Amino acid sequence: MNSITQTLCQQAKSGDREAYDRLFALHSDRALMFVRARLGPKLREKVESIDVLQDAYLAAHQAFDSFEYADDGSFNRWLCRIIENRIRDMNDHFGAKKRQAIPLPASDPTGPVSALDRAEHRENVLRGLDGLSDDYRQVLLLRFFEGLSCDEVGKLMDRTAGAVRKLTSRALVELGKRV
Repeated sequence: MNSITQTLCQQAKSGDREAYDRLFALHSDRALMFVRARLGPKLREKVESIDVLQDAYLAAHQAFDSFEYADDGSFNRWLCRIIENRIRDMNDHFGAKKRQAIPLPASDPTGPVSALDRAEHRENVLRGLDGLSDDYRQVLLLRFFEGLSCDEVGKLMDRTAGAVRKLTSRALVELGKRV
């Protein structure tokens, strides 16, 4: 049985524009939350999260033909890598001393009550993530947003899989206290 992501990927690759739009919409909340968490408070002062997401979606659109579905998390991991690259580019851009940030207007979230409720929950989680140590934030992003296994995270963070599991557990407890 195909997952919804796999089905939408197949349909989108065959030229179904509606399936393409649904695929990206299906992952938009999680992608936006990943953007907010990865931007950090300093970069978030200079650029809106939704602008980063739109920039990443443009890059994803241009590279969609090269995307290969491997498993349920592959699309999300692929999108997160694109977002990481866009954020890295923005850090480089704003890190240059000669550059000045252009102030952007604040977004005005409107919509149904459930969307507002989700937005408030995301804000609480993001504030909690902002208050975590770098190791805690990194392990949560790698495990739950990029969908990496404990072994994969361990290689990236130079830790054993067991240490990653303990770090993840401690990070979740700390995040729970803050949320």
